[in-house]
Amino acid sequence: MGLAWLGLTALLAFHIWRRHTSLAALLGIPWLLLTLAVCTPVPSVLLASLERPWTGVALSALPTADAVVSLGGTGEPSEHELVGFHFTRGTDRLMTAVELVRVGKSDTLVLGGGGYVRHAKWGSEADAVKRWIDSWGVLKNPAISLGVCSDTHDEAVKTATLVKERGWKSIILVTSASHMNRAEATFRKAGVNVMCAPCNVTSTVFRQDRLDWFHAPHPGGPEAFGIWFHEVLGWLVYRWRGWV
Repeated sequence: MGLAWLGLTALLAFHIWRRHTSLAALLGIPWLLLTLAVCTPVPSVLLASLERPWTGVALSALPTADAVVSLGGTGEPSEHELVGFHFTRGTDRLMTAVELVRVGKSDTLVLGGGGYVRHAKWGSEADAVKRWIDSWGVLKNPAISLGVCSDTHDEAVKTATLVKERGWKSIILVTSASHMNRAEATFRKAGVNVMCAPCNVTSTVFRQDRLDWFHAPHPGGPEAFGIWFHEVLGWLVYRWRGWV
């Protein structure tokens, strides 16, 4: 990202110096967009707009529930890792859910997650996490895996089936703060009564006292923009499909 920005900046400066007005104007648009993405906190400000409604939730304030449901995105099975699992940026979801069960908010942990093809076979994120968590012996009861889920809607539908089969009245839903708006709406649409336990607050707006409005190119900007755009687009798609 840094090399791309430097190259584009040099090219833009060259055409401005040579007074190639049309080319400079044409290059100015991608240069401005890239600068906003990698050299300013604009992506973090956009991400913070999704996370802000869910900041300040206290663990002690959450009531007890029949189950704690952790959405996927925590990692994937890996035969090359010593623990058999590769963790990703969503690991806060898993750690928050385990902590909720550990402190007595529920006796049951339900794990969601996607699937991964390896050696022409499907592997389940939730199954891999379940094996790892159960081997700890931290929880009173074995975790429940939702198997391979294609998306949040699939996790909501499978959880709704569990709720109906087991007569649960409420669950605590654990997912990233940026994803909570869409997740809560999807679960409620599926008929699940949820209490929200947001986590994984990643915007620098909530992690720094002061924002640098221009800084050296940093990859965190495009990542924050990607999360924000994914949720904006996801909400539109889910509404179009009638899932929220």
